[in-house]
Amino acid sequence: MNPWRRVCERVPGLSHTVQVASGTTIVIPTLARADLSGPDPVLVVRKIHGQLIEDFRADEASRRIAAALGYDRIRVYPRGSEWVRIELLIGDPLDGEVPAPLAGRGLSVSDVEITIARDELGNPLRQSWVEGPHVCIQGATRSGKSVWCYSALAQLARLDDVLIAGSDLSGLLLGRPYVGTRHHEWQATGSADVEAHRDLLVRLVAEMDTRIRNLPPRRDKFTRFHAGFPLIVVVLEEFAGLLRLASTAPVEKGQPKMREQLLALYGRLVSEGHKAGLRLMVVTQRADATVVGGFERGQLGLRISFRLDDPEALVMLHGQSARDHLEEHQLAPPGVALVQAPARPLGRVRGPRLMGPSEDADYARYWDEIADGAARLHEVAA
Repeated sequence: MNPWRRVCERVPGLSHTVQVASGTTIVIPTLARADLSGPDPVLVVRKIHGQLIEDFRADEASRRIAAALGYDRIRVYPRGSEWVRIELLIGDPLDGEVPAPLAGRGLSVSDVEITIARDELGNPLRQSWVEGPHVCIQGATRSGKSVWCYSALAQLARLDDVLIAGSDLSGLLLGRPYVGTRHHEWQATGSADVEAHRDLLVRLVAEMDTRIRNLPPRRDKFTRFHAGFPLIVVVLEEFAGLLRLASTAPVEKGQPKMREQLLALYGRLVSEGHKAGLRLMVVTQRADATVVGGFERGQLGLRISFRLDDPEALVMLHGQSARDHLEEHQLAPPGVALVQAPARPLGRVRGPRLMGPSEDADYARYWDEIADGAARLHEVAA
C-alpha cells in the first residue's frame, strides 16, 4: 500500500467507502504529482467529488497528514475547483518575525487596515478598526502580548482621527509614552487612585451617550471620523487587576461598591460603544470570567491568545473549540498566538513587531513612535 493511500485512509474526511459489485472500495483523492526537488516537497492532489479544501486544512486533518508523511506541518492551497496543492514543511511556518507596517501621515482610520498577524499560510491578517469588533488580548508574561499591543497602538496612533484612551494600572502601555499628546487627558494610570479610573470610564460613557444622541437621521452608527471627532480606542490594560483593587476601595454610604461601578461602566461600553465610534481593547494575563463572560465574549469579536500559564483560559475566551489546541499552545514561543474573529475560525498566527534595533527594543520603538505622533498631533491641533 503506498504512503498517500495510507494517509487518506487514516485521516477522517479524506476517503470515502463505497460498495460495488466486487465488494468494498475505498476512494481517495488522486495524487497527480509529487515534486520533491525543492526545500519543501509539494503534492498536487485531485479532490473527491464533493470534497472541500477545508477537509485538508482542518486542524486535526492537517496535523495527521503531516505526521503520517513525516513532516512538521503542511500548507494547503486551492488549485482551481478540483485540485489542491499541499506543501510539506519542516519546521514551523510562523518562525519568522512579522514587521509592523506603519501607515503614512495624513491617512484616515476609515481608509487603513491595521496588521494584526500573519497566518500559517504566510497571509497577512488585517483589520479595519472602523468595521472591526472590540478586541480581547490575553497572554502570560513574556508571551508576546505586550509587543502585539505596542504594534497595534503605534499603527493606530499615527492616524489623526484616532484617540487612544483608557485605563492602565502600570502606566507603561498608556500614560508615560503619551505625555504631551492629546491622548493623555483621556487616560487614567497608576494604582494609587482607583476613583480616577472610574471617573475616566464615566467620562467615556458620557461621550458615548452624547454621540448616540447625536446620530444623524437614518443612521445607527458612526463610520466616518476626523481629528475633531475621532474614533476612540479604549484600552483596558489588566482590567481584572483593577477590579481586584477596586473591591477594597471605600465608597460613600449608599453608593454601589467601586468594583460594581466599574463593571457597570465596562458593560455599557462593550455593549453600546461600537455604534458610537468606540472600540475596546481589553488586555489581560488571563481572560477572567468577570471580564469575559458569555455576554462579553459575544461582544469581544476579535480574540487573541498568546501562551498562557492556565490553558483553561483558552476555553474561557474562545469556547470549546480551543480544547484541540491546549497541549500545543502551552509551548507556543513568544509572538505566536491563537486568533479568532467573526467569520474566521480559531487558528495559529504570529503577531507583528515594531522591529527595534535589538530584540528587547520593542518598547523603546513604541515610545519613539508615540512621541513622533505627539509632534504631528500638535501640528493637527494648530
